[in-house]
Amino acid sequence: MSNQNAARAGVLSHATTTMPDAEGDFHHAFSLALMDHDPTAHPAGLNDRAARRFAIYRNNVHRGLQEALAAAYPVIKSLVGDGFFYGLAGEYMRTENHRLPSLALYGAGFPGFLAEHAVAAKLPYLPDIARLERARLEVLHAADAPAINAASLVGYEDRLAMLCFAVHPAVKLVVSQFPIHAIWQANQPERQQGGAVHNSGPVQIANRAEAVLISRPHYTLKQACLGGAGVEFARQLLAGQSVGAAYETALAQDANFDVTPVFAQLLASGMFGAFTLGEDGL
Repeated sequence: MSNQNAARAGVLSHATTTMPDAEGDFHHAFSLALMDHDPTAHPAGLNDRAARRFAIYRNNVHRGLQEALAAAYPVIKSLVGDGFFYGLAGEYMRTENHRLPSLALYGAGFPGFLAEHAVAAKLPYLPDIARLERARLEVLHAADAPAINAASLVGYEDRLAMLCFAVHPAVKLVVSQFPIHAIWQANQPERQQGGAVHNSGPVQIANRAEAVLISRPHYTLKQACLGGAGVEFARQLLAGQSVGAAYETALAQDANFDVTPVFAQLLASGMFGAFTLGEDGL
């Protein structure tokens, strides 16, 4: 290589190792200023005109993220009120270290944020309601796939106990010590505007543990409430256990557990995407 070419190679090498660092420093400063508590914050080196334009951009980003969070967690917004919710949204934005590149799926860490927030001391069910709303959002955007139903099991009636199921991709189970299904239902717009709440007074919600199975077998979101040993039965099936093994685990929790209606409910929900026979059924 000639001296001239070597010099050119050195310049290119220097450029590729130093220019991205400078650019990366600016991007880092830009990101920090974008989420700074001070509304006048902006990256160093901007003139007055650029700083004003940055402030407009910053405001648009904040408002966009807040509205995306409100769209993802409407029941949380209903429970705490608009003003408090947008205050929470502002706090949450500044705690994020990573977010998905999609506004439709924004707010994955919001349930965990609420669990650590002081508001959970007054409203301890709030993080689980957020988990329920997040599960609904993820199921809504999950992959499409055919679902197993009762007709799919014709011919296997004498071997049901040996069946193991693969979970449908659009399924989530949210388990809580609080009545999250009832609270979610009571805070739906149709219940609050001219519905049962308006006509019959406030809904009375029993203080009990509830689990919610969310599915989307045929392009329509479905939500079912599970209780008692049925929750453990569903959990075991989701974990890949056979129907027989899941039933035994549920019986250990409740000796009077009736598996038939629960299994029928799970099948109707579209919870399963495929099935195989366990080792004893080969």
